[in-house]
Amino acid sequence: MFENNLDCCVVRDLIPSYLEELTEAETSAMVKEHIEHCEACRQFENDMRVQVPIEKAPKRALKFLKRVKRTRLMAATLAAIVALFCMWWLYDQEFHYTNTAVGRLEAVCDYIPQPIDSTMPHGVKAGTPVRAVAWQAIDNHLFIFFGADNEENVHGVMHLVRGVNGKYRAIESSYAPSQYTAGVYGESLTPKGTDWKLFMLAGDNCRDIYSAEVHYIGLDYDGIDQYTAVKTYELSDSNFLWIIEQSELEQELGLSDKDITGLHIEDVRLLDKNGEDVTGEYKDESMTASWGAGKGTAELFLLYVYMGIVAALGIVFIRYFLRKD
Repeated sequence: MFENNLDCCVVRDLIPSYLEELTEAETSAMVKEHIEHCEACRQFENDMRVQVPIEKAPKRALKFLKRVKRTRLMAATLAAIVALFCMWWLYDQEFHYTNTAVGRLEAVCDYIPQPIDSTMPHGVKAGTPVRAVAWQAIDNHLFIFFGADNEENVHGVMHLVRGVNGKYRAIESSYAPSQYTAGVYGESLTPKGTDWKLFMLAGDNCRDIYSAEVHYIGLDYDGIDQYTAVKTYELSDSNFLWIIEQSELEQELGLSDKDITGLHIEDVRLLDKNGEDVTGEYKDESMTASWGAGKGTAELFLLYVYMGIVAALGIVFIRYFLRKD
């Protein structure tokens, strides 16, 4: 007695595909076995062979189409990878500097000197050696205290912001000449993109300077009253950068109850290990320049435009390769 799980009606539905060899091998075997033992279905198969010319599926064509589909999928994947790489490369060109000795020096060398064709009367001329003296990171912001080895002994601070790639982008800088070949520098900071009010104290080449007596002056909001305070700092490092909140500094100076718009350094006295004033030893009387300058970087609008264009082109190519003809 022949046993088969396929009913005659199922077999008759499968016979057209069976004749064109489109069914799976297991299914074809079951249909063939059923036909061998079922007279009605065998007759149905014979009738189908006579009535309908059987054209076997073009296997070579099917293989070719499969290769085309696979090639298109690979091309779409490659297009996505290239688009992502280009977007990442564009982003890395802006957020480019690492918080390492090499990265900080590279940032200062790239950002601070003026272009060769610059007509600005003040600043750091192209080709001037510059140094990344000290640094401090606050959240995703990096501040670099730098110095230029030129006749005007320019010093200043540079502000950078960290991107999603962990690297930094230069945002702004401020600098000015100094009469001192070594010593302590300070200024108020209001970093771009924040609501911070900070104060910076920095030192350069303070190897033989053991402490600094800093004389502060603050103005009220009306610009009429002045408030002064003095604080002496012990210097344990020859090069340093300290950044604190202005409100904290005002409290240390006993000026927290005053309505002060900002603090400025009026004078600095450099002291040796015996507490003797050695400020004059570091003063260059021949340097009389007095100016201040700064530099700012444009917003990221164009970067995002370029990244958007690359993304759009990537989507166009991906859709093209995945199209259904």
